[in-house]
Amino acid sequence: MPSDATPLSDLECREQALSNVRDAVAALQQVPAPALDAEKHDLLQEADDNLRSLERALTNEVDQLRESNDA
Repeated sequence: MPSDATPLSDLECREQALSNVRDAVAALQQVPAPALDAEKHDLLQEADDNLRSLERALTNEVDQLRESNDA
């Protein structure tokens, strides 16, 4: 990143994080289930659940930041 680049705002940082989390969820969904034994499938499901919780939390934060910026 160039040193003269403008730092990202809180909203931009969270939007970027949200985008990355959504990419991670999409990547998890591409893992072929037949390639996994039950233990690995459970781990994958837990990771998916955790990422979706993170996605909801970031979505709420982004919405709140947008509302406060509009006020």
